[in-house]
Amino acid sequence: MGMLDNVLGQVLGGNKDNAMALKLLQNLVSQQGGITEVFKKLQAGGLGPALASWVGNGDNQAVSADAISNALGADLLSKISGQAGVNNTEASSLLAQYLPNIINQLTPHGKAEDAAKFDLSDGVDMNDIAALASKFLK
Repeated sequence: MGMLDNVLGQVLGGNKDNAMALKLLQNLVSQQGGITEVFKKLQAGGLGPALASWVGNGDNQAVSADAISNALGADLLSKISGQAGVNNTEASSLLAQYLPNIINQLTPHGKAEDAAKFDLSDGVDMNDIAALASKFLK
């Protein structure tokens, strides 16, 4: 893991799995062309109700690794996991575990549009890290 991974791990409470899930989301955003397109992909893949709970202000609905894998499709999952240096099983498990909370933190007012201010498609920079850290460290 590189320096960015170490910084993310420290900022996100020393949790390397959470940092890897964020990296997977970054890869997903990049592959799909934006967070709005990721949301559309998840909805089209049958995760609309779960996504709505993650964006909303209530409890986050749990989702299985298989559901994430099915929603993203094997090709896309292979691309993002390969870019992150993990296998498909690990990628789908990490996303299932951490994606609900990451999306919830990216949408603090219960609006999907809130996530657009985090430009993860071109990499995670210090502004993104600071903004995410402020959400996770409340």
